[in-house]
Amino acid sequence: MKSSSGGRDLFKVNAITAGCLVALMAGGVQAQEAQKLDTVVVTGIRKGIEDAISVKKNKDSIVEAISAEDIGKLPDTTIAEALARLPGVTTQRTRDGKASTISIRGLGPDFNGYLLNGREQTSTGDSRAADLSVYPAELIAGATVYKTGDAALLTAGLAGTIDNRLIDPLAFKNRVIAGAVEKTESGRGLEVPKGTGNRYSLSYIDQFADRKIGVALGFVRADGTAFQQTRGGWGTGTVDATLAGGGTATGVKIPDWGNGVDFKNRRVEDERTGVAAILSYKPSKEFHTQLDVFYAKIDNFAKEARIQGGLSGPITNATVQGGEAIKGTFQLGASPNGLINRHESIFQDDTLKSIGWKSKFMFAPDWAATVDLNHNSAERIERNIEAYGGILAADTLTFDRSGGGAPQFTLGRKAEYTNPSSVFIRDQSGWSGVNGLPQAGYSKGPTIKDKVKGLRVDVDHSMEGAFTNLQFGLALNKRTKDRITDEGVIASVAGNGGQPFAYPAGSYVEANIGGTGFDMLTFDPRETLWEGARIIRKFNDDILSKTWGIEEKVTTAFVKADLETELGSIPVRGNMGVQLVNTDQSSTGYRANIGSGVVLTNPAIGLSKDGKKYTDLLPSMNLSGDLGSGNVLRFALGQQIARATLTDLRNSAAISEDKECGATQGGVCTDPTYGRFIGSAGNPHLKPFKAWALDLSYEKYFGTKAYMSAAVFYKKLDSYITTSTNLSYDFTREAQALNLQRPLSGSYTGIFTSTVNGDGGRLSGFEIAASAPFSMISSWLDGFGANFSYSDTSSSVKLPNLLGLNPNQQVPAGNMPLPGLSKKNAKITLYFERWGFSAFVAKNYRSDYVGSVANDAIGGYPTPRLIDGSSWVSAQVGYEFQDGPAKGLAIRVEGNNLNKPVYRQLRADGSVENENKTGADLILKLSYKL
Repeated sequence: MKSSSGGRDLFKVNAITAGCLVALMAGGVQAQEAQKLDTVVVTGIRKGIEDAISVKKNKDSIVEAISAEDIGKLPDTTIAEALARLPGVTTQRTRDGKASTISIRGLGPDFNGYLLNGREQTSTGDSRAADLSVYPAELIAGATVYKTGDAALLTAGLAGTIDNRLIDPLAFKNRVIAGAVEKTESGRGLEVPKGTGNRYSLSYIDQFADRKIGVALGFVRADGTAFQQTRGGWGTGTVDATLAGGGTATGVKIPDWGNGVDFKNRRVEDERTGVAAILSYKPSKEFHTQLDVFYAKIDNFAKEARIQGGLSGPITNATVQGGEAIKGTFQLGASPNGLINRHESIFQDDTLKSIGWKSKFMFAPDWAATVDLNHNSAERIERNIEAYGGILAADTLTFDRSGGGAPQFTLGRKAEYTNPSSVFIRDQSGWSGVNGLPQAGYSKGPTIKDKVKGLRVDVDHSMEGAFTNLQFGLALNKRTKDRITDEGVIASVAGNGGQPFAYPAGSYVEANIGGTGFDMLTFDPRETLWEGARIIRKFNDDILSKTWGIEEKVTTAFVKADLETELGSIPVRGNMGVQLVNTDQSSTGYRANIGSGVVLTNPAIGLSKDGKKYTDLLPSMNLSGDLGSGNVLRFALGQQIARATLTDLRNSAAISEDKECGATQGGVCTDPTYGRFIGSAGNPHLKPFKAWALDLSYEKYFGTKAYMSAAVFYKKLDSYITTSTNLSYDFTREAQALNLQRPLSGSYTGIFTSTVNGDGGRLSGFEIAASAPFSMISSWLDGFGANFSYSDTSSSVKLPNLLGLNPNQQVPAGNMPLPGLSKKNAKITLYFERWGFSAFVAKNYRSDYVGSVANDAIGGYPTPRLIDGSSWVSAQVGYEFQDGPAKGLAIRVEGNNLNKPVYRQLRADGSVENENKTGADLILKLSYKL
């Protein structure tokens, strides 16, 4: 595939760079010993790198870190973008080309723990994975990714734990006032209008009362509009053709979209506001208390102008080369069988609030206690409003694939698609699922509310001897998450609802849909719909399964001992400990006699509740041996868990008898499911994913200026949660609970799909990384430097093929890769910083993987999709005045997605299902610091 060669080329470049860095650092030791260098103050990019290296070196666990040298100095606009630069860490990028969620060591985002200042965070999506793009870089002082467990690290993940840290005002020596203004231009290189955006930030940090009181306030506001094009289709078509020069051809292929077209232009409007406030009070070494508040509001609107519709042969006036039609003409039927002008608006409004109060005090010599209270919440209101338009008459579609890229379409009645008097919003017959119920549009979307309340009490006791510190404590966390779904067809208020609508006032022409040259009349549907339209609610197994509530009460007791001793002549430090985790989980959901067929009243009496209690004992150990001269060998062993996704825990169930015979022979029904029960459900009794993890890492440090490392890791997954279909399930209990009559087959045995605790497998891999300033070789290279990492991960976990399926759909034969697993990840950054100038260029790459993608199917449930591997390039160049009246003033130009990566979703055979072009982004930033 396209990404494969790119991955090999990048690996070649990175391998060469890695070799150079190793040789560079080896020579740097001798060079530094031969020179007596003056002490210099390191700032900017290099200071951030050195701080991150210091965190990595001094932690007992195996970690990766990013650090802002100064307020607002992280090199990216969100923490998600910054984390994606770390070894063994990669991001799932959205269709918009932005980093969103994070995968660690080949496991998907749901396997991570998400913390803010050490506290569990809520999420706006359907699962536990937090959207890290909501955290503005200007409000974050740094982040640590823990790759190994620690008994004092609570709500940790099986893959790793991400702890974002807000600014500590008492860590600054003086008052700081900083502000910045950014202008953004996006979508460069596309055949659509360029997007624009603005970003403003202001930060204030100060200390009072002889540095006993610290205050930090931060505000970020960003808005922008971006434009993209998407190419897709309903799969490769095989048609018969009448050739342009005479004659015929059979079995002619039209790749990707020959069975149906699906091309669109996409406009995305995004507004974000972030606020952080920190109050710190430290009157003495014996007492420190800090209150921190974080607030984020994200309003996102996406408008899709889309052409869609099925195609079938034969084609005429065709040009055929190599068995494929390069040119030709399809016949399109009259409404509703013609081309569909689809107008879709997606509203996504997120609100996050987090407040924490942490106090630490000495209550006796060598004894300290910490009390931490926190409350955080996340809310998402998502609505997806669709409208279907088209002309009423039959038409022709002529295509030309000879130019490469998107095919060019010419419609026989081209002018009618932009003329309000000839194109109408009309019933797309048969889409509603109910005979006689028209569907000229669709409304769907959930409201999600997630809350976490927590209390944690720690006690620390300093000791003499091999064990230097004893830490123990208790944490109580309560999490509730509710998802409420509302769905229905949109029809006319007149008559039976099937009358065509005129396009509303304010409609406009969208040109060159998906790059095909096709123009169409469109409008932006709103939640209030349009004149003469109404929503008719509907229900089936899929819709009912998407309303649920989850409650988790987690009590964790832990003890950890820090160790400093010697093994022979090797100094060894680290920690060992254990967590005792008790979980009381329960969930609600609709349980009803219903299948995939649509009804207009909710058959469920109300929400039903069920749950389970369980306890896990999780030991952990981290050891590091100082081999001298900056050489460190680390070893970690522990047991880790990741709780089931909240969707899988839902207490919903839909069961019905299959009363439609899908196949007959000689007048006899041969459909194997006819007359049997078919059902699907969530599982509130699920236990967590569980694994033993072993890590070994060798690290070589050159002070805090540079390091190189090589690590191997192995995880033995004892249990893995997946969807499974039981072909011989006994529905006796469910039939009694739902008052179901004995089916036609006479047996209560049927087909049941649900999430289960299945068998595990192994996950293993290796990582190499290096970071160094080139001044280690020669003072002539002072200011230049590079960092590099490469990871390779494999897994023996065999999962059923859930690609494109909602959780209630039957599982077919076959397997799919482990979600989130990219076998290869590589990244490289080259930078320069001196005399106030700073610059870097970076490239990241990840190979193919299965990601969770929302809004791909009716109802918007996230579904697993195979996503093509890709690389993305970013760069920055800037200057900060070092003295004079302009001191503190800085200007920076940044480019993201400079290689114009294309987001592609693939079919199981590797062919392209759809692709989205986002183009490159350019950002101009002006900042000033007092």
